[in-house]
Amino acid sequence: MKHKTPREIAVDDQLRAAGAEGAQWLAAAGWGPPVKVPLQNAAKWQRETRERMLASQEDESCTWCDHLLYGGPQPVVVHAEHPTHLICRACSIAARPHRRCADCGRPAGSASPLDGREDVCMGTVAIYTRLRCPACFRRDPLNGTFGTGGG
Repeated sequence: MKHKTPREIAVDDQLRAAGAEGAQWLAAAGWGPPVKVPLQNAAKWQRETRERMLASQEDESCTWCDHLLYGGPQPVVVHAEHPTHLICRACSIAARPHRRCADCGRPAGSASPLDGREDVCMGTVAIYTRLRCPACFRRDPLNGTFGTGGG
């Protein structure tokens, strides 16, 4: 068994703490406990968002809000429409009224999670989210939120 360095142990602890905080945040926002979906069964939008986020980290074009850089361990929120910029939950909440529809690009026009047009998938550390405008949501309310990787 490989012994972990103090840095590896600290990072693991931070990841676990951020994941637990993310789960609590989602539950408090009315989402209930996180649904664990194997990556191969995740929605197409979530897989694509994750791939773009990871690619931006690999080529070092990824940016972060200051709260993630200086605010201690916390969940990272990845918006589907801009997955190369990682933000904290407070910035995600503040951005909600200004976000664009992930399907058509028009303003999503959503000020509250209660309208049901935000799809959220929680990874180990990151919370992936997309919003859709009322017209796109009405056309297909379950367009790939969870399931077999379609949509």
